[in-house]
Amino acid sequence: MAGERILVVDDAPDVLEALVIALNDSGFETQGASDGRAALRAFYEFQPQLVLLDLIMPTMSGLEVCRQVRAMSDVPVVFLSGIEDIDRKVEAFRAGGDDFIVKGGSFSELLARVEANLRRAVSSTPTQIIDRFQDGFLDINFVTSEVTANGIPVDLTPIEYRLLTELVNHIGSPVPPTDLLERVWGPDYETENLVKWHMSRLRKKLGDNDPMSKLIVTRRGFGYVYNSPAQSLGMNAA
Repeated sequence: MAGERILVVDDAPDVLEALVIALNDSGFETQGASDGRAALRAFYEFQPQLVLLDLIMPTMSGLEVCRQVRAMSDVPVVFLSGIEDIDRKVEAFRAGGDDFIVKGGSFSELLARVEANLRRAVSSTPTQIIDRFQDGFLDINFVTSEVTANGIPVDLTPIEYRLLTELVNHIGSPVPPTDLLERVWGPDYETENLVKWHMSRLRKKLGDNDPMSKLIVTRRGFGYVYNSPAQSLGMNAA
């Protein structure tokens, strides 16, 4: 197995360089990124077949990068961590990770896991990378994390952006607040009022104030639903 494209993301320059060189020497086409924003840009431009992703990074964590990658594609994401901790492993898998490797081990093991994840990916049906969501009102660029509503840029916090992407990724279906808590904040949060408060702020920023045509609908007992205007008109959201 050789020639597959691998994106390596790590904020430690020495680790990043060593992995890129070693993977290139093993026959892969490898590109590196030193932070989350650069990783998302590279993901769309390079279109890797596997991502090696550092778990702990400043500004944008590996968990957040993985969630945004999952909004675009189902390529394998292998987390790298300097600490072997069961809670961090659980978080990584719940964010959409496929594997978890502790740094400092042998490169031969890392290589074997990379090859195994690539084999599993090849055996499944490939999916096209989705770089944005558009429905005639809402425009979300998953690469740059920019959002416009009715043609007007919307300044969202990271939490609000993640809530919105969770809703559009389940368009037309209710997402329970407990699921949003786990996916956006993590397993340690249990207060559903946190979701309610941030959802209220998100609605205001989107101009979702018409009671007759709500964008984000609360279905009591089920959760929150993004009610796309495109669906109401019988159109398909891109």
